[in-house]
Amino acid sequence: MSSNFCSKAIDWTKYGVVYAGAQKNVGPAGVTIVIVRKDLMGKHRKDTPLLCEWEIYSKAANTFHNTPVCWSIYMCGLNIAHMLKEGGISVMAERAKEKSDFLYNYIDKSDYYSNTIQPKFRSRMNVPFRVCCNPDLEAKFLKEAKDAGFLDLGGHRSVGGCRASIYNAMPLDGVKALCDFMEAFKTNNAKPASE
Repeated sequence: MSSNFCSKAIDWTKYGVVYAGAQKNVGPAGVTIVIVRKDLMGKHRKDTPLLCEWEIYSKAANTFHNTPVCWSIYMCGLNIAHMLKEGGISVMAERAKEKSDFLYNYIDKSDYYSNTIQPKFRSRMNVPFRVCCNPDLEAKFLKEAKDAGFLDLGGHRSVGGCRASIYNAMPLDGVKALCDFMEAFKTNNAKPASE
């Protein structure tokens, strides 16, 4: 649950265990948040590694089996406090919807950029898109985007293309700036004739 964790309300009754990396919406890399339903505590297999025996952690006061990453945990606490001050998960969800809708609407109205994922399956955190489905043009787009300060827009290694990650920390102004850059790139780079 790493990408969407702390970006929308969760029906916790659907899950026995949630394992989420903090590095997307909660804090820096190095922290994993594990939420375990109480009735699953103490029911681990005999060969379960000690660090995964959740019941031990639930009963521990201030001792741990290993030294946790204190700075990263502290930063997560600061970020969670900030999210609560901003209005909590409901506000984070509204912002995620506003940002992703803005970017998807721009892409959907374009004859230059495309996204083939059905709307009901679209992520509010990671928006994949193609540039004319043309690898050469996408490579140029990624280079110029990087030069303009838009970093890490390369698509997932398994599918290629482009991907904008718009986690909680990304403001709507950042999404609008990306769309402005995309529009300028489109204006300055003609769509290939074969497209």
